Amino acid sequence: MDLFQAACQGIGLALAAGLFCGAVAAASQDERGSPGPLLVVLIAIAVLGGAFMFGASLASADHPAWPGWVVGAPIALFSFGIARAVVSGAAERAGEQGSAGTIVGIAALGALIIAALSLLWGPLGLVALGAIVFLAFGRRRHEQHKHAGLRSLR
Repeated sequence: MDLFQAACQGIGLALAAGLFCGAVAAASQDERGSPGPLLVVLIAIAVLGGAFMFGASLASADHPAWPGWVVGAPIALFSFGIARAVVSGAAERAGEQGSAGTIVGIAALGALIIAALSLLWGPLGLVALGAIVFLAFGRRRHEQHKHAGLRSLR
């Protein structure tokens, strides 16, 4: 496996680590939306797991692992934040009609699918990264326009 394939595979695995832990972190929030006690532990697991898996992907292709540690940690942290925001928002909108556990399960399954597809064909990790970045910009754009028409006329 060449460096490009190994790096793409590492990107996909780091994304999957962050997405999985972010989904679980969204489930650990209480009714008011404040973070549960597991938040710091889940962030650490996501960052260390993403760094380790990216490094292992590079090392399996006979490249040094340390660049994977440096790149994998921020990718996992970024995907953690996006997954936590998306899953907690979806669970909040579902309210009583839906189950937060089902939403978390779907997000966790998506993370496992990204990991499996990245192991089968590395460049799919770049596609997943592009999708996560697109989702992040879409959420940001939506938040900016959310209250645009609400002004006081006093």
